[in-house]
Amino acid sequence: MRLRFDKSEHVFYNKSDFPVYIRPGILSHYPNYAAESHWHDDIEFIVILSGSMDYNVNGEILTLREGEGIFVNSRQFHYGFSAKHLECNFICILLHPVLLCSTQYIEQKFVLPITTNAAIPYHKLSGNSAWEKQVLDYLLEIYECLDTDTMELKAQSLFGNLWVELYTHLDTRKTISSIQNHHLNSLQQMISFIQNHYKEKISLADICRTGNVGKTTCSTIFMKYTNQTPIEYLTDYRLRKSIDLMASTDMPLSEISYKTGFSGASYFAETFRKRFGCSPSEYRKKLFLSL
Repeated sequence: MRLRFDKSEHVFYNKSDFPVYIRPGILSHYPNYAAESHWHDDIEFIVILSGSMDYNVNGEILTLREGEGIFVNSRQFHYGFSAKHLECNFICILLHPVLLCSTQYIEQKFVLPITTNAAIPYHKLSGNSAWEKQVLDYLLEIYECLDTDTMELKAQSLFGNLWVELYTHLDTRKTISSIQNHHLNSLQQMISFIQNHYKEKISLADICRTGNVGKTTCSTIFMKYTNQTPIEYLTDYRLRKSIDLMASTDMPLSEISYKTGFSGASYFAETFRKRFGCSPSEYRKKLFLSL
């Protein structure tokens, strides 16, 4: 994961100069059937093609089944997973709000009331209503235009059409408490600190200091929004970075353990086995067999 200056995720679009990301996904391709908790400025949509997955948005977990989807608003913590390791095939579409902002008037009246409203972190697209089904149809059309010569025009046009549905049916008058908003801001700062310093020795006190909160509040925030303690999140992030190195380099596992912040190779191997049910060397072999 690459971070921007404000520590949000840098999204690698299909075309570098056009802010649209359209990809199919398979949940089993993610370590332990779970994506990493992240946030970004882009609007995210997930459409389930087959199977199901659980989806965590700011600590609230909902289940997405075949034919359903979700709209995730800008700058919300989110990730998909399956605790039971069930397979799921899905489409992931990220669209930057700038695509809708043809004029400042459009941005102020139709875009910002949704993207800046923390009380609308997501909306599940169950397809039970006509407008939700229409949004799901638009998303499938966006996916189908991926390899066409006019992908950019079609994607932008369809994004505008589905935004009309969201703007018309979402309640932009909703608000959340200032405390909840403060906690989300603190979490962003603390996770950014972890992602930038995971190679170093990090204590709980270091994490708390970054978020300007006490240890109890820090643990409460992490458990609410990530379902992990701060140290569990740090360890999990280190393990995911170790898998990235296993897949992209021939670096010895002992060196990978130190590169990702573990105190030693034996502790790394023990922690890895507890998390993924196999040793790092066994996991690496599986990676290369799947290529």
